[in-house]
Amino acid sequence: MKILYLLFAFLFLAFLSEPGNADHKCRDAGGMCSLTMCVTGTDLGQQDCVSQLRCCKRIKGK
Repeated sequence: MKILYLLFAFLFLAFLSEPGNADHKCRDAGGMCSLTMCVTGTDLGQQDCVSQLRCCKRIKGK
């Protein structure tokens, strides 16, 4: 039974797309994954953000 814990951990790590950096498409598009609604005109869709998160384009300061 102890081997099952190792097996589950291995399978979990094997199926991760890129651990620690799973939102690279959103970042490459100049956005960030956000849980809140995006400001009008900044919504880039879901891209590769985790479910229920939206990719919002970053607004550059003046």
